[in-house]
Amino acid sequence: MKIINRRQALMFGLGGLSAVALPALHLNRASAQGAHDMHNMAPAAANKATGVKLPHPALLQPDNSGLVKLKIAKGRHSFQTGSSAASAGINGNYFGPVVRLQNKSHVRFAVENAMDEVTTLHWHGLMIPSDMDGGPHNVINAGAVWQPEFDINQPASFNWFHPHTHMETARQAHMGAAGLLHVSDGGDRERGLPDTFGSDDLFLAFQDRRVIDGDNVYAPDFMDLMHGFRGQYLTVNGAIAPIATVPQSIVRLRLLNASNSRNYHFHFSDGRMMHAIASDGGFLAKPVAVDILTIAPGERYEVLVDFSNGMAADFTSLPDDGSGRTPKLSDAQSLEHLMRFEVSDSLKADVMKLVSALEEPAAADPAKSVKTRSFVFDENMAGNMAMMRKKMMGGESSPMGQMDHSKMDHSQMGQMQMPQPSKMQEMMSGAMDHGEHSARTADQMGPSLTAATSGITMSIADKPFDMSRVDVEAKLGSMEIWKLKAVEMGHPFHIHGANFRVLSKNGQAAPDYQQGWKDTVLVDGEAELLVHFKAEGKRSHPFMFHCHVLEHEDVGMMGQFVTV
Repeated sequence: MKIINRRQALMFGLGGLSAVALPALHLNRASAQGAHDMHNMAPAAANKATGVKLPHPALLQPDNSGLVKLKIAKGRHSFQTGSSAASAGINGNYFGPVVRLQNKSHVRFAVENAMDEVTTLHWHGLMIPSDMDGGPHNVINAGAVWQPEFDINQPASFNWFHPHTHMETARQAHMGAAGLLHVSDGGDRERGLPDTFGSDDLFLAFQDRRVIDGDNVYAPDFMDLMHGFRGQYLTVNGAIAPIATVPQSIVRLRLLNASNSRNYHFHFSDGRMMHAIASDGGFLAKPVAVDILTIAPGERYEVLVDFSNGMAADFTSLPDDGSGRTPKLSDAQSLEHLMRFEVSDSLKADVMKLVSALEEPAAADPAKSVKTRSFVFDENMAGNMAMMRKKMMGGESSPMGQMDHSKMDHSQMGQMQMPQPSKMQEMMSGAMDHGEHSARTADQMGPSLTAATSGITMSIADKPFDMSRVDVEAKLGSMEIWKLKAVEMGHPFHIHGANFRVLSKNGQAAPDYQQGWKDTVLVDGEAELLVHFKAEGKRSHPFMFHCHVLEHEDVGMMGQFVTV
């Protein structure tokens, strides 16, 4: 007999049932309360090294004419031996290649959409004109080929590309329709940095999954749209708990958080340090030693790790509570295994010592700002929960009508009870407990929804996103100070066609590894950014700024800007 927990009862809209109290829930904290209490979650699966070799993405460079061909298609992917899940990929069944572009070059793309639905392809991190950027205005119809071309004129950096389809970004990205971008200036050898692709220079894309078998791999419910879709399986380049073999030397890891909403708090289980050398927009002034590196969805960091002692090491993440704060190692009850590094003396060891200095970015000068703007990440928590509760009781037009009742044990209906009025009022107020903001499994799900039909609305520019509305006009080449505020949870902020420097976070200087140029930053309270508008934003194809929790983006936490 299946007992339905309180979160499921809320999802099923059983507000009027009041027989016997629900069974007590197991909580990570003694006093888990608020809306996150409804987002009852399980910890990420305890991944263990499987013996599966780390998959390396293919390296793709423009041909002699400067052309790069990409094909977006659906397929199937095996995340672990014996599994088969519906997927999407670029030039393959899941995810895509590393496209290496040279700075100061002109590049042409031929992007074929071989799926049976519309999509787009956003060049996340490239400073290019907005009509070439692949935002929601740059639709690629099924069967069509999009042919953007542009100049590469920016520092060496690690970027990526992914769909930005209106209200469908989260699903298409989670399916795997994404790839990696490397802007190179050819100077890494002179810098003393590892640069042997697939050996001492590894590109690693991290994504969490809830389902690794079958076709129904992305079926968000109300709480997923509210808090972000998170799963219990942690994958690296499409594999669960793979093993990478590296030389007995300094190794470069290029880290991308490709998850929809999970923050990773990277940490080596043996305590060895990571040395951050670059963030989204390019190199830091010098390596920064980091024990725990927090990276939000859409963010990228490059780190150097010393394997010269020949010892293997497990790469892990501290559990994430959704607050945006970096946890303390002493507070972690467990570490989530991501992958294992094993050392081979048969691989060529090129770099044996850490570099001491790199390219120092020009000092961030707030005096260069021509305007100050303020933005608030507004989850509309109380309004959305009230709306959903009303819809749940509304019959066939509501999500209740979409439920698979065969999965429910109706004999338990009479045992369900809504929380006390004071508790419901607290939940509706938007109060949150971040201790329950982790992974969920498929059997914990409520009825599935889509961003377009859910009725959920969020905003970052006072109103939910509107394709026809321009929220900001900025002068091309200018700088502005943007003050961002997150209230309910941590939000990764991303802006297209611009870079920024983090002036402060919660009134304090940003960590040293966040002192370079960035395009994505995790806001866990208040942040002050100095934004540099580097690319032309046309009215026909405005640039975006948004939360990179992709479910939040899909339900309206996004604005548009143009440059004048």
